[in-house]
Amino acid sequence: MRPREITDNIYWVGAIDWTVRDFHGYSTLRGTTYNAYLALDEKITLFDTVKPSHYA
Repeated sequence: MRPREITDNIYWVGAIDWTVRDFHGYSTLRGTTYNAYLALDEKITLFDTVKPSHYA
């Protein structure tokens, strides 16, 4: 998935997994997202990550 700019220097870099049908007991008929964010500032910061199977 391509990064999506949320605001200046903040990007969503997560992934969508359309195959997940159960997430910790919750029904997910449309899959789920793995939310990760990238902040580009004096220091580059990655918040959360995605499963290795969803790395770009």
